[in-house]
Amino acid sequence: MLDPLKDDPYRILGVARSATEIEIRHAYFTLVRQHPPERDPAGFKRIRAAYEKLRNATDRAQTDLFQIEDHIPAPPPAAARKLEPPAPAAIRSDLSALEAFLLFEDALAQP
Repeated sequence: MLDPLKDDPYRILGVARSATEIEIRHAYFTLVRQHPPERDPAGFKRIRAAYEKLRNATDRAQTDLFQIEDHIPAPPPAAARKLEPPAPAAIRSDLSALEAFLLFEDALAQP
């Protein structure tokens, strides 16, 4: 499983979420000079992948959307949820209300 914090392009490039495109580009070029592909191919690939996700407004919006979705907790499985059956008194009350509603509808429908 991917670690969302480890793969966060903002964290990789060392920029804030509010960074401008110029700040992102500057951070990218600074990191590429520190991790050139000849000396650190894995680091360069990681930096390049992060930059690709943030380099323009469209890619950045899509990345932000996926990161939001990744942080939404999944609902618990149905077996883990405890559903309490309704109390008999509540059922009787609901049935009485439904019966009264149906009688009222019938009375309105008759000429």
